[in-house]
Amino acid sequence: MNNNRLGCFTTSGILAAILTALIVLGLGVVKGGALFSPGALNAQPGAPLGGVTSHADIGGQCKTCHAPFWSPAIMANRCVACHADVAAQWQDPTTLHGVLHQYRPRLVCQNCHPDHRGPDAPLTDMADIRFPHEALGYSLNVHQTKSDGSVYACADCHGKIYTPPFDQTICQTCHAQIDATYMPIHTQDFGKDCLACHDGVETYDRNFDHNALTFPLTGKHFGQPCGLCHINAHSLEDLRSAPQDCFSCHQKEDIHQGRLGSNCGDCHTPDGWIPAKFDHDLAAFKLAGKHVDVVCEKCHINHVYYGTPKDCYSCHQKDDKHNGQFPIDCGSCHSAAGWLPANVDHNLFVFKLDGKHANVACESCHINEIYKDTSAACSACHRKVDPHSGQFSTDCGACHTTAGWTPSTFDHNLSAFVLTGAHASVACNSCHVNGIYKGTPATCYACHQKDDFHAGRFGTNCGNCHSTSAWLPFTNFNHNLSGFPLTGAHDGLACNRCHGSNAWQGTPAYCAACHAEPALHAGIFGTDCAQCHNTSNWYATFNHPGGCEGNCATHRGATCADCHPVNFSSHTCLKCHDSNNPKD
Repeated sequence: MNNNRLGCFTTSGILAAILTALIVLGLGVVKGGALFSPGALNAQPGAPLGGVTSHADIGGQCKTCHAPFWSPAIMANRCVACHADVAAQWQDPTTLHGVLHQYRPRLVCQNCHPDHRGPDAPLTDMADIRFPHEALGYSLNVHQTKSDGSVYACADCHGKIYTPPFDQTICQTCHAQIDATYMPIHTQDFGKDCLACHDGVETYDRNFDHNALTFPLTGKHFGQPCGLCHINAHSLEDLRSAPQDCFSCHQKEDIHQGRLGSNCGDCHTPDGWIPAKFDHDLAAFKLAGKHVDVVCEKCHINHVYYGTPKDCYSCHQKDDKHNGQFPIDCGSCHSAAGWLPANVDHNLFVFKLDGKHANVACESCHINEIYKDTSAACSACHRKVDPHSGQFSTDCGACHTTAGWTPSTFDHNLSAFVLTGAHASVACNSCHVNGIYKGTPATCYACHQKDDFHAGRFGTNCGNCHSTSAWLPFTNFNHNLSGFPLTGAHDGLACNRCHGSNAWQGTPAYCAACHAEPALHAGIFGTDCAQCHNTSNWYATFNHPGGCEGNCATHRGATCADCHPVNFSSHTCLKCHDSNNPKD
């Protein structure tokens, strides 16, 4: 056995292969490619392109559509050489072929347009491909099968023409056949532009769950036509912008005419307008106590709710047994639990209750249940127990407190007679004898007359000399305010030098009364010592009357005895002068 055989790679085998290839190639050239054709070309006439009206007119010129295998060109390049409009669409993403070229650039023409299937076979067949319909803005997600279960074909919606724009009357016609009752209403509510809301994914189809949104459909809302809330919604944006508040839909049904605001849900529920449950605690006027069970119309007359007064008196004026004596704020004393028991906080009034007043029965001050204008003066209630018999003013509080009548603390300094010095510790009955206070004199002498050792010689105003600190020493007397001011040597003299035996009143104010002895002049100059003397210098120069000293210088050097040998009441000139010649 020869183990070196090469099988078909023998000289004869290689020659046979080359010969076969040459024969096939020759037949291809002679037959114009018919040897490789899978079938006849489409012969349906169309618009002339490249000098032909159908692919069949091309004849056996395979190279018109098929590029040789060694060429970089592909069949799609040969297609658009004739179909120039498709080449233009590739550049426009809004066209069918532009979208396909952008979305699936490697998609070749023959995938959708096969030929060689006979002269009458259609040139468009997409049964074996997945057409990227969502790239055109509309998904076929819910258009997989018809209502009868059969599969959709492109022609079912597009007919034989696949170029945009899509005729939306096809949607209406088809769906009207499916639901003849629903479609007219749906078209009336949302218009005929189906593609404005429907994208094929059908987020808002019949299986849409409205309860997954912030506005769930419950109660009476469930089952209502969409157009009742989504008015004039012609796009998805319109659908999503529908108002979600009650008032936008139910304003026309508001029997309250806006008096209770626009939030219907405060009182009503989707189960129905009635029964309504209003939570009054959400309002400015909270319901408590007896108010909870009061029917609404008792306060809201004729169903008027807005502006209803909140003060007690507006409703309870007819129940006011005080006849308007108190303010209109009933809540100052009463509560919503009931009229009684009433809790009056008297400290909110001008007259505060403290001390003994806190436990006094109301009728003790408010006679016959008269409250308004009740006097706040102590004497209005306590006049009948006034041990002072009206001697003091009506202001009991000047001495007494609400803690009790006693002990009392009268501040005498608030009266006309202020207590200072020794007066501060004097017992009241020392001045106010027999408990008589009113009209008690305020002069010193009224109390101190019995202590006046001056026997009235200095008048009744003790304060001129004495102070309230003590009788002695008295330091207040100003002698200069008397008829005899103290000057010179008089100032500082002991009082008894002039006022012997405490004789103050009637003390003479002339000099000789004190200076008569020793009387050097024996009274010849009278009692007016001030003619020659003053209080600073007893021996002051005498101002000689008569003018003699002015006429003769001799006189100015003379002594008194030179002219007055005996006394000063008479004098002699002859002692010095000749009677016949006085100038000598």
